[in-house]
This record gives sequence, C-alpha cells and structure tokens, in this order.
Amino acid sequence: MSKDLRPIYPNAGLRAAYRKRLTKEVDKLSRSIMYWVIAAYRKQEGRLAQDASPVTDIEKDLREHIKRWLKRWNAFAESSADWFGQQADATTTAALSAALTDEGFTVRFERKRLTNNVVRLIIKANVSLIKSIASQYLTDVQGIVLRGMSYGRDVDFVRKELQKRHGVTYRRAKFIARDQCNKATEAIKFSRAQSLGITRARWVHVPGVKTSRRTHQQMDGKEYIIAEGMYDSAVGYKVKPGELPGCQCVNRLIIPEFGDK
Repeated sequence: MSKDLRPIYPNAGLRAAYRKRLTKEVDKLSRSIMYWVIAAYRKQEGRLAQDASPVTDIEKDLREHIKRWLKRWNAFAESSADWFGQQADATTTAALSAALTDEGFTVRFERKRLTNNVVRLIIKANVSLIKSIASQYLTDVQGIVLRGMSYGRDVDFVRKELQKRHGVTYRRAKFIARDQCNKATEAIKFSRAQSLGITRARWVHVPGVKTSRRTHQQMDGKEYIIAEGMYDSAVGYKVKPGELPGCQCVNRLIIPEFGDK
C-alpha cells in the first residue's frame, strides 16, 4: 500500500536569514538615499524661487547617485540569489531525506541535471526580483524629488514621502523572502521526488492571515499528480502549492507500494 510522507515546510532559518539579508540592504539603501537627498534638497531649496538651474543640477546628481547604487545593488542581487538557491536546495533535500528516513527509506540524493536546472531557475528568478526592489524604489525616489521641487514642497514633505517609500520597499523585501522560500522548497522537492519516481502527493493547506484562499482550503487532503497540480477555480487553471503569490500551502509526497521496496 502507499504511504504519505510528512509535509516538508520551507526552512524557517533560511527564510529568516534571507529576509534579514534583503531588509538589511534595503535599510542601507534607504539611509544613504535619505541622507543624500535631504542634504541636496536643503542646499538647493533656497534657490528654487530665483533660478531654474537647481532642478537641473539635483536631477543630474540624483541620476549619478542612482547609477552608483544600482551597480552595487546588482552585484548584491547576484551573490544573494546564488546563496539562496544553494541553501534552499541543501535545506529542502536534507528535510526530504529525513522524512524518508523516518519511514524506513535510506536515500542518498545526488545533484542531477534536473535539480541543477531547477536551482539555476530559482537563482535567476531571485536575481530579477532582488534587482527590482532597488529599481522600483529608486524610480519612486526620483519621482518624489522632482515632484517636490516642481511644486515647491519643503524638505519635510520630501523626507516624509521617502520614509513612506522605505516602508513599502521594506515590506516588499520581506514578502519576496517568504514567498520565494515557499516556491523554492516546492520546486526542489518536486525535482527530488521525480528522481525517486514519486508522481503523486496530497495537498496540505497552510493558513495565513492574508494568504488563506478558500479554494485551497477545499483542496486540503486531496490527492493530485505532482506534475499537473490541482485545479483552482479562483484562477481558472491547475496550480501547485506555493505557486500563487503568498501561497504557503505544501504537500505530502505519496510513496507508492509502501513496504514492497
């Protein structure tokens, strides 16, 4: 008879470490931009009524400052995404191995082409997401500064707007860390399951304050083909655990013909 493995959840330590890595860099970026913008804005503020050149000057300097930060951030994105991809593979594989051992199976996983491809895709996706954090933030900063100068806003207005933007960016970094841990865990677990000939799983709904979907509650406990996923009427197509934004659902891999091998 078949046997359900216990659920494999995203590694809490990796999730916390990834979140800390991203949010720490967001704080560095925000502090640097805030210091530079406020200093430059205050310096030019008194000239706005008499001369149009301060707008041109600060816009030029801001573009250069943004360019330097993007170069630094892009390097950070590459190294952090690579670290995350490797750690996600290591922690997920170790958890799956432990779950199999608990059921009497001893499996030694090796890096195969399928898993290598999955890890590379995870790294590529995270490079893009991390880069987008700074790119979006700096684009918004540029808009705040230029609008502030165009409408004659004082430095306190600009400071408050920058603080709001920091909060939005900080929360987005936290969401990316959590959501990507969910997605990476499921993707790596699926590739490892394929290497063992495991093709079916049972959906496990994991509730969240803002991410608990009614359709996923209804899927809880139902069996499905891993490669296909389960039909979600809310989106109109088959999905896998962790695939939709914010989804924290996982699964129980089903070992076929338990006891015969």
